[in-house]
Amino acid sequence: MRTPFVEGPDGVRLAVSDAGPVSGVPSVLFVHGFAQSRHCWDPVLEGGLARSFRLVALDLRGHGDSDKPEGDAPYVEGIHFADDLHAVIQGLGLERPVVVAWSYGGVLVGDYLRHRGDSALGGLFFVAASLKTGKPARALFGPGMLANARGLLSDQEETYASAARDFLQACAARQVPGAFADESLRDMLRVPPHVRRALLARTEDYSAELERRTCPVTTLHGELDQVVLPAMSSELVLPRVPGARGVSLPGVGHLPFIEARPDFEGALSAFVTSCREALGG
Repeated sequence: MRTPFVEGPDGVRLAVSDAGPVSGVPSVLFVHGFAQSRHCWDPVLEGGLARSFRLVALDLRGHGDSDKPEGDAPYVEGIHFADDLHAVIQGLGLERPVVVAWSYGGVLVGDYLRHRGDSALGGLFFVAASLKTGKPARALFGPGMLANARGLLSDQEETYASAARDFLQACAARQVPGAFADESLRDMLRVPPHVRRALLARTEDYSAELERRTCPVTTLHGELDQVVLPAMSSELVLPRVPGARGVSLPGVGHLPFIEARPDFEGALSAFVTSCREALGG
C-alpha cells in the first residue's frame, strides 16, 4: 500500500492510500463519509480488486491524517472539497477514475460535480450516498443519524464519544465487526468539533448536478440502512439519471462494503468494467 500526500490548491495536505497497479488498469477513487477516514476502505484496498484496478482512498480535509484547517469556510464552501478531489486526481495521474462515494461523501462528490463537472470522471458509484442535506432532506435520513446528530456535534469529549459509538452501531443491520468499530471510533475522535459542526450545518441539494452529469451512475444501498434511507437512492438519484442502475442489498445496513463485501466488490467490479468499455478502453 502506497501512502503519499497530495497538496490541494490552498496548501491543505491530503493523506492518500494507493493500492494496485499504477498504470494500465482502470482507477477507482474512494471517498469516505462523515468523521471517518480512508482506512474505512482498507478491507477493499487490501482485497482482490487491487489485482485488477488501481484503488485510491483519501482522507478528506479535517479527517484522518489530512490537514485540519481552522474555521468554518474550509468545510462549508464546497469548492474546497471539489478542489481537493481534483488535486488527488491530477496529482496521482488518475485517468477518468470511477469515484465511489459513501454516505456524506456524496455531498463532497456533489461539490465536485457543481464546480468541476464530470468530464474527468469515468463513472459515479454512490454507496448509501447523501446527495441532499439539511432540514429539507430530513425525511431521507433514518434514526441512526437523527437520534445521534446532536451528540455528534458536541465539543464535550465524552458526549461525542458516546454518540459516535451509538452511531457506529446503527450503521450495521446486525453488529459492526469489532476491529472495524474500534478503528472507526478512533477515526471519529480525531475529527475536531469545528469540522463536524461545519459539515452538518450544510444544506445542499445536488439534483441539478445529477441531471447535468454525463458519466454512468450506479447506486448501491442496503435495504435496512437506518442512517441514509434507501429513498435517497431510489427517489432522489435514480429518477434523475437516465440509464442509472440501482443495486439493493437485502439484510444490509449502512456498511455494505463491510457487511456484504463480496456483493459490494462484485457490483463495483462490474460497474468499473462497464465504464471502461464505454470509454473504449
